[in-house]
Amino acid sequence: MTFTRPEFLGLAPIAALLLIGGLVWYWHRARRLVDAYGGPGPARRLTGRSLETFPLARLVCLLAATTALTVAAADPQPDDGEPPPPSTPIDLIVAVDVSHSMTAADVDSSRIGLARNVVSQILDERVADRVSLSLFADWPMGLVPLTDDPDVISFFTPWLDAELMVSRDQGTSIASVVGHAVETWEARSREGTLPLLLLLTDGEDQGNRDAILDSITVAATAGVVVWTAGIGSEGGTPLFAPGTDDVPMLDGSGEPVTTRANTDLLRDIAVAGGGAFHDLSSPADARRLVDDLRDLGGPVAPEGPPTRSPVTLLLLVAFALLVTDALLDAGRLRRRRTA
Repeated sequence: MTFTRPEFLGLAPIAALLLIGGLVWYWHRARRLVDAYGGPGPARRLTGRSLETFPLARLVCLLAATTALTVAAADPQPDDGEPPPPSTPIDLIVAVDVSHSMTAADVDSSRIGLARNVVSQILDERVADRVSLSLFADWPMGLVPLTDDPDVISFFTPWLDAELMVSRDQGTSIASVVGHAVETWEARSREGTLPLLLLLTDGEDQGNRDAILDSITVAATAGVVVWTAGIGSEGGTPLFAPGTDDVPMLDGSGEPVTTRANTDLLRDIAVAGGGAFHDLSSPADARRLVDDLRDLGGPVAPEGPPTRSPVTLLLLVAFALLVTDALLDAGRLRRRRTA
């Protein structure tokens, strides 16, 4: 069970304390009335109630009604468990750029931090039947082959860092990771599935643009659809030396190195690969990417009847309890028992 507005649950103990205090005050006032009427006997004949007895039944009714109302206000939603997989089986190869340019902090946390969040969302939402994880800088590295167990990839996701391949990081080679992705899928291909490569990168590639697009054509010929997710700003941001936050990297002429996201290249890659391009500038953009990936597999037929929200039932229970409290306060229920 999850709650759309969980902040309302915090009102339950406050309301309970107010109710208890109100009923204690009401009871003390009723006991003073007993003395004013000349004792319990005359007070019972005049009011039809035992005023000297603490209204425990009313307290139970009001506390239960208040609890039901606060839970209903929090808008509980049934927990349907993990979302079902898409109707069209998808083999998703996620390739994360871990070149040094991904340390840039021109997006929330950093480029590589946003990439980690996207991978986590993809795994949580189960947008694919099988997922593999690859890393690339100037060369590709398969981290996890195609698997239907997202927990395997979840184990590695928190450790994705832009310095994992620093010893050989001379830039970014998109063409090499595309070829590696095709080999990854062909090694474990299945009939009737949709193979999809998702490149999480800033697109800053020092290779030949034509060579990159040629590799995309080869992938499309093999049946692999290529999506791109651009991370970073086109305006550019300075890069700092590995392991530092304030020592700028310098080029051969002694000028600071600036990294810029190449969204034009990533759009062209998506068009050539028959996929889609997403500009990941915010968490909302990442959410749209995950939703679009999920829609790619087509709608899923619901299993069994839809689960109903318990809000209506909670409101009916609260109404019944409040009516019972009103009858108890009026002495109607007690009169019937003593008639």
